[in-house]
Amino acid sequence: MDLKELRAFCSVAAGGGFSRAAAALGVAQSVLSRQVSALEAELGGRLFHRTGRGVLPTELGLALLPRAKAVLAESEQLVVEAGGMRGSPIGSVDLGVVPGWAQPLISTLCSRLMRDYPRVRLRVHEAYSGQVEEWVATGRVEVAIFNRYRRGAVRGAEPVMRGDMMLVGPRGHTALRHKDVPFRALEGVALAAPVWPNGLTSVMVEHAARQGISLNFVMEGSSSAILREAVARSGLCTIFPRGFTEREMAGPLFAASRIVKPAIEQTTWLAVGTHRPASLAVRTVARLVREILKTN
Repeated sequence: MDLKELRAFCSVAAGGGFSRAAAALGVAQSVLSRQVSALEAELGGRLFHRTGRGVLPTELGLALLPRAKAVLAESEQLVVEAGGMRGSPIGSVDLGVVPGWAQPLISTLCSRLMRDYPRVRLRVHEAYSGQVEEWVATGRVEVAIFNRYRRGAVRGAEPVMRGDMMLVGPRGHTALRHKDVPFRALEGVALAAPVWPNGLTSVMVEHAARQGISLNFVMEGSSSAILREAVARSGLCTIFPRGFTEREMAGPLFAASRIVKPAIEQTTWLAVGTHRPASLAVRTVARLVREILKTN
């Protein structure tokens, strides 16, 4: 049974005639008449008596009218609810994020989602950039935040943050006496670095090879928290982006110097997976991540 036919029937019954109903619906009277005739053929009986002043429902028409109104009301409510679902995202979103951004990003993101989009459920996966890029490429995560240390575009991703890399260590360390430290001065410094393979470590090794120096990687850590602890408790130095250093390494225990000659720049990238069309929930999380990172 076609909803247009039911709507035509209800309009004729409400208006008492085909001409008034056609004007109200904005269709030709002949179209309305065909729709009612098709409904009568389907039901096997006439729905209206013609009178000198218009039409009146038959017994069959009177029996059908309340049910037809209920069906139309239900269909209109379904459209309204579906529109609400399109406007209010719902569902789970898998987010991959590098350790350096997990702490300031996730707490703010969760607060925004709970306040504005309570039907979105967030699943967060933390790893270094290479792993996060693999996750978004294979579809394990739908939104990815990762870092690169080389120039050039990343296919399918957008840059959302750039910052200098800093040598960070205990306050008073001889390598941190000035606000800038030449890359060559890192030779012999006991370093804590991300677990290999890692994009930052690869770039540092390439720079060292070009300058004919050796880097002393004493330990590798799988998170920023581990590297920070190594600096605080073991007297090692590490390499952190300026933003993370200013957030997490402020205070009397640490000192930091910008690496120069050459400088190392970190670019943070945002990518949305392409294994399936991005849902409204995925697009909403990506938008919020973009806004949050650009304000940090």
